[in-house]
Amino acid sequence: MIKLFVSDLDGTMFHHGKLFEHDVEALKELVNQGVILCFASGRLDYEIVEIMERLEGNFHRISMNGTYIYSNDGEALLDATFHPTVVGKIYDMISSNKFLTYVADNTTYYIEEKTDLVHEIEKNSSMKAVELKTLKEELGNSITPKKYVVIGEDDDLLELQAELQKELPEYITSFISAKNCLDIVPANVSKGSAIQILIDKLDIKPEEIACIGDSYNDISMFELTPNSFAMENADDAVKKHAAYVVPSVSEAVKIASQIK
Repeated sequence: MIKLFVSDLDGTMFHHGKLFEHDVEALKELVNQGVILCFASGRLDYEIVEIMERLEGNFHRISMNGTYIYSNDGEALLDATFHPTVVGKIYDMISSNKFLTYVADNTTYYIEEKTDLVHEIEKNSSMKAVELKTLKEELGNSITPKKYVVIGEDDDLLELQAELQKELPEYITSFISAKNCLDIVPANVSKGSAIQILIDKLDIKPEEIACIGDSYNDISMFELTPNSFAMENADDAVKKHAAYVVPSVSEAVKIASQIK
């Protein structure tokens, strides 16, 4: 029997700035059945809260791909951070004419310069940044980085990812979170590791959870449970890690409700 249902947001149940009503109603029905909800996203924490207000209830949430975990009663279960000695080094390694480089603390994305390209990207995405020309100097001082986001061509990002993992393996975790987007978070941080913390807190078993997502940063949670669902729009390399492939969150809820 499923006791905890975990859902990604963007590309999974949040599309083009809106939620599908059938997904919301399916999750409400789960709550009525006594199932605990958790939302796991690369978004900042307050964004998750704002998006999920329509559920009209409390839920666990994992933000910034596992950097933060909050329980449904508001308890902070995790606040991960980078080792201060590598904050500047990471930024130096990812700063290149090939890339757009963002830094996020717990409430805000920052970028050194908002070029025409940045403005164009922001028109079509949820990531709105504050321009800060002294960003590098502020890192570790007025700004405590929680996540770095690098936008670029996929081949260049994979090369950068390999370089980062070679140079700083004990300090960072990195993954492709969406097309043309590389996320860098503190070591040992992922959606999967965050869900494991919730599993321990709630004293439940991996087979008593179900999870759904659509991207590479969701694979770590797929690996935790036999009740994993990938969206049918996900890359094949993501779908192969999930037990089920479904067209919607509501369909995943329907299947998960039948698991005994």
